[in-house]
Amino acid sequence: MIKFFRHIRQRFISEGKTKKYLLYAIGEIILVVIGILIALQINNWNESRKERLAEQKILKQLHKEYTQNLKQLDEKISMRHKMTHASNVLLNYIDNPKEIEDDSLLYCLFRLSQDPTFDPLENDIIVNGKLRLITNDSISEMLSNWTSDVYQVQEIEDNWQMFRNQNYYPVLIKERLIRNVGAYILNSGYSPEHALDKNDTISFAIHKNNIDLPSIIIENATEIEGVASTCIIYNSVINVQAYALRKRIVRLLKLINKDLNHD
Repeated sequence: MIKFFRHIRQRFISEGKTKKYLLYAIGEIILVVIGILIALQINNWNESRKERLAEQKILKQLHKEYTQNLKQLDEKISMRHKMTHASNVLLNYIDNPKEIEDDSLLYCLFRLSQDPTFDPLENDIIVNGKLRLITNDSISEMLSNWTSDVYQVQEIEDNWQMFRNQNYYPVLIKERLIRNVGAYILNSGYSPEHALDKNDTISFAIHKNNIDLPSIIIENATEIEGVASTCIIYNSVINVQAYALRKRIVRLLKLINKDLNHD
């Protein structure tokens, strides 16, 4: 092809057809420019196609991760509801000690010992600069704010954990309640709500000690009442934040699902 064009140029020059040669040269330049533009367009199309494939891969991973995050968050919300309910039952027992039932009391004491913490999967697309591949601005914004949103929940979780460790466990240890709580939970088998495998059951034979549970509750009413009331306050506030975070996860999953190719 190059030889062909060269031959035409040489023929025009040798025949003295300068005007035709100039027109031909201009045409050739235009063809070259068009060829370059086409090549650039093809290259841009290929790069864009690669980026969209990469975006789809990221979106699929994000959908999987945030589906798991939603599941974990729901488990922690449920645990906090059980904790606040158990705390309310304890307050009722303090007000009406004659109504105390040993097994129910031990269950409530166990629930107050929990500290459900939300520990979501974290994608590194922001750290490694891949956030730019996300073309949906709403998704990008939500991902950018994710760490800050999670912190709003975790901060109060940490405060509850610290309060519980400082004010609740000392009472359980001093009054020899932990042994009976452990016996109640483990003797009949316990399946943790947050276990990776929901079929896992923990069993261990522990003999209860002979302590008068109603008397202990009455003697430590001030401490237990304070812990139960604080548990209700903290975990109710945490769940308010958790529900707000849940709405954002659900919206994010809808946006991601909309942008995913399901071919």
